[in-house]
Amino acid sequence: MKIAIIGPGAIGRLLAWLLVRGGHQPLLICRRQEQVDAFLQNGLTCVDVDGTEHHVTVEASLNQPLSLGDALADIDAAIITVKSYDTRAAGALLTDLAVPVLSLQNGLGNGETLAERLQPKRIALGLTTHGATAVGDTTVLYKGQGQTIIGDWLPSVTQHAHWWADLLAGCGHTVTVSDSIRTEVWRKAMVNIGINPFTALLRVANGELLKRESVLPVMQAAVEEAEAVAATLGIDLQDSFTRVLEVCRQTAANRSSMLQDIEQGRITEIEALCGTIVQQGAKASIQTPTNWSLLQLIKALHP
Repeated sequence: MKIAIIGPGAIGRLLAWLLVRGGHQPLLICRRQEQVDAFLQNGLTCVDVDGTEHHVTVEASLNQPLSLGDALADIDAAIITVKSYDTRAAGALLTDLAVPVLSLQNGLGNGETLAERLQPKRIALGLTTHGATAVGDTTVLYKGQGQTIIGDWLPSVTQHAHWWADLLAGCGHTVTVSDSIRTEVWRKAMVNIGINPFTALLRVANGELLKRESVLPVMQAAVEEAEAVAATLGIDLQDSFTRVLEVCRQTAANRSSMLQDIEQGRITEIEALCGTIVQQGAKASIQTPTNWSLLQLIKALHP
């Protein structure tokens, strides 16, 4: 099958390699012509956890209507792996196509944004903890196995999540299907809210946060505010800060994606994390001062 991947960053490239390995044809939709040219000339390189390099041929096209032309016309499905602030634009590319769409992104609100553009029954959401780092325009370093969870946006209406799970399993990528993917999205967001802004502000790896005793109460306050907001939306989460501390220990050497974005002069996904908590908190008359402060501090570091 021909599967478009909109956003060939680290996870997008890892998925492209897996799809080729499973006999499928990925089409990488890029923001820059230089990356398109690099993929077409050099292919995609995946460096496995043991250092083995895998080189595969892929198709690529520029994320512009004139450049895309008929490239998307014959796709069988699409995976969105862009940053959350590009979700709306990614969804617009797929508006006229009646194909299954999988959002494999970080942050809150991606499902809601896509449902404004696409038929909700076409949408599945996914989360992954597989480790991957993008190098240059065409290489991905596979850092380690994790877990991927997928669920339908409308679980009582469609079963696209099982379709995606079977497809990825055929590529050697085990997937768990959840009947409550929105809860899973919020559960992961709790961890991201409790870790990512702090690593970005302090410029430290995840494990270093455990050594900063003055920071831990602030981390806890941010997570507890987010839990309170989630409860108003019918999302019941408990002991989220305990999970934050566990992830800090388990991924002690990791540098969060938000920290990497700041170091590389890119906009972060803070709006889809703390920003969403502030917005939803205001609607529910819940005070979220810690998340508001984190939002402002991280935005001050944006280019």
